[in-house]
Amino acid sequence: MNRSVFKVSLIATLVLALSGYTHSAMAYGIAGTTLDPAGNNASATDLAVASCPEGTHHFSAAVQDNSSPVDGLLVSVHIFKDTKMTTATDTVSGDGGWSDIISVDGGAGNYYVSVRKTKAGARAFTIGWDCRNANNISTGTNIQVLQLQ
Repeated sequence: MNRSVFKVSLIATLVLALSGYTHSAMAYGIAGTTLDPAGNNASATDLAVASCPEGTHHFSAAVQDNSSPVDGLLVSVHIFKDTKMTTATDTVSGDGGWSDIISVDGGAGNYYVSVRKTKAGARAFTIGWDCRNANNISTGTNIQVLQLQ
């Protein structure tokens, strides 16, 4: 799996750079995969844990649906830490645009981040993420994939 994430990360970064895309997710770690490659699990969810170091104020993320458009098939990203959670959805299926950037202000420690979809069908996606200090400067992020469906 790790080789796949790094390969897709490199490709996604190059595609975004070549397209002139200036979304602030460019400063984040970027990786991608296909959620539910067989396309038959309507509740498929990918899950990772991001570890943010001391000096972190918040963890941010955004998601981009890279598949062909399908009515009603949307991809969302969720961040959860302690008693705080937030969600953003790429609201146009397969248009190449990003969701809003979401953040949870939880300081240093582990943040859980998940990506899920609204119904059956395979979805290729890219996710951008980063731990940030109070001045919105990256503090570095270690991320570990826990579940791929």
